[in-house]
Amino acid sequence: MPGSFITRIIAVAVIVAGLTGATFASRTIERRRQELELVVSMEGTRGMPAHVALATAALGTFRGLAVDYLWARADHLQDEGHYFEAQTLSEWITSLQPRFPRVWSFQAWNLAYNISAATLVPEERWAWVSRGIELLRSRGIPLNPKSAELYGELAYLFHGKIADRLDREHIYYKTRFCEDLQEVVGDKSTGLSRDEAIERFRPIVEAPDSLAELRESDRRVAGALDLFARHGASPDESLLRMFGRIIMGSDRTDSTILGSLRQLPEGTNVPLMQAIRSDPDMLDVVFQQIVPFLQRQVLQERYRMDVTLMLRLMELYGPLDWRHPNAHGLYWSERGIDVARTVLRRDQINELQIVRSRLQTLLSLVQSGRVDFDPVTRRIDLIADPRYVAAYETSLRQAYSLIASEDGVSAGTFAAAEAEDLFKGYSKFLEIAVIGSFLYGDQQEAMRLFQKLREILPQLDGTEAQRRNLADDTLESFVALRVAKSLNIDIANTRQFIDAMVRRSLISGLAKGDLDVFGRFMVLARKAYDRQFGGENPGGIPYNKAVDIGTFPELVSGSFAALLRQETMPVIDRARIWAWSPDELRKQVWPDVGSLLAEHATEAGFDPLRAFPPPPGFDDDKATLAGESEQTVTETSN
Repeated sequence: MPGSFITRIIAVAVIVAGLTGATFASRTIERRRQELELVVSMEGTRGMPAHVALATAALGTFRGLAVDYLWARADHLQDEGHYFEAQTLSEWITSLQPRFPRVWSFQAWNLAYNISAATLVPEERWAWVSRGIELLRSRGIPLNPKSAELYGELAYLFHGKIADRLDREHIYYKTRFCEDLQEVVGDKSTGLSRDEAIERFRPIVEAPDSLAELRESDRRVAGALDLFARHGASPDESLLRMFGRIIMGSDRTDSTILGSLRQLPEGTNVPLMQAIRSDPDMLDVVFQQIVPFLQRQVLQERYRMDVTLMLRLMELYGPLDWRHPNAHGLYWSERGIDVARTVLRRDQINELQIVRSRLQTLLSLVQSGRVDFDPVTRRIDLIADPRYVAAYETSLRQAYSLIASEDGVSAGTFAAAEAEDLFKGYSKFLEIAVIGSFLYGDQQEAMRLFQKLREILPQLDGTEAQRRNLADDTLESFVALRVAKSLNIDIANTRQFIDAMVRRSLISGLAKGDLDVFGRFMVLARKAYDRQFGGENPGGIPYNKAVDIGTFPELVSGSFAALLRQETMPVIDRARIWAWSPDELRKQVWPDVGSLLAEHATEAGFDPLRAFPPPPGFDDDKATLAGESEQTVTETSN
């Protein structure tokens, strides 16, 4: 009996000791799980459907086996091209194991690239691409906030799927993306300097966090909210987008051309807008206080973007236009780099890939960082913007500093990154930056970059002949040859090159009211002409009669007239070009194109006098057009 009692005492002591040790061990294990991001926080699961909790509870410890089976099956279906079936399985996997970053990447890629390609309808393709982006931005990343790879995947979707030209419907994607963001943030970059663009964005960052704080910040806000309520509106995203659509269609040049044809966008709450416009004080509080507040809320809640970080990136890299997909790519790359530097398992992350993604995005912004969007014709152009040259160089210096730091830059399963890993991209950047700076009028900057390109010649790939060609090039010939190549033009065909430059000056310059761009391309055309035909003679007299292509003014007026006759170009675009063209140029072509332009304007429902007013000295034509326009209106009304 005494022995049995002692045994029980020892057993109880062992159990107590075991439980005590397990308690301390569980605390340590839980702390390590938190550090390694192996648990789902309540913040991360906010908004998740109820079936996630149900599946987790039902399967318990067998959940891992189920995930392994489903993942193997989804991978097999993907290889066989059964993308929809694979998508269904991957959705089950994310429900069972939301902290499995790879399946989120799998899902997003499948939606944006594979399933979207299964349809030829642009709207449907865009819907699948948008779902892929939204999946990572609103679900995958919030549930895996320390997964640097997911930030990189999201950045690549913006850059590779929308900003790049790999998809047949990339123009449609760019248009939809730009429309969507312009309704929210507006156009805060066109025609503005870096500092002006930053100051335009700053009110969004400084806006209050809540509606209650907004009310307290300005006593007029309460009156505006009451006005909204009386007209059936609420201070939410739909109201913000209505304001955005109205602002998008308020170009003064188009008002002159379109005249009475201008209308408020479909879906406008007209009584509300009339009430706001009739009261200057109300107009001020709505657009200076309420709109920035709504912009902040939508950017944070719908797009999951930190407006403070957005402003910091603008201060660091330049006047980022948030209607540009690459601006979003840069934002998520930056987030990915920041996360990668803080996780414990850095050796498993390919930080170099994310760093390269940021540099590639900035290079793309040098090539096409300026958004030119026309809400009337829904035409979009992404135009070169040399202002990002300095941003690329800043980012490159940061990358070199990270590589040289004690922690270095991880390249995943490869060796640590080295400075040479970034060199190839740098040489490509220099070539593009030289051309952009030259075309946009900064001769000094173009020469600085051209000299840098020459300095790195010994390290470039290619034959010695290619190196000598670059070494012997002048800046002007270097630019002209590469511009011609990008336009698929034989530089020996000077007439073709001049026509391309003149057309570019009209479409990229006058059609947008940008006289600087018009002048730059005209100068490039003139230099090509003088070099081939005019020598030092400012009159441009051809020196070789056998290849006489006419004087430079004759070539310009010929290209101008040909463009105006082009029926495939919308009348509104030709009318804009006409409105900004010099009088002398219009006088030269009016006798040949005047009646045709009036005919095209009438067919399109425009007033010919508004769209294509005759140049000075053609008053008789003006009277004739006025009579024809009045007759057309009378016939229409009858």
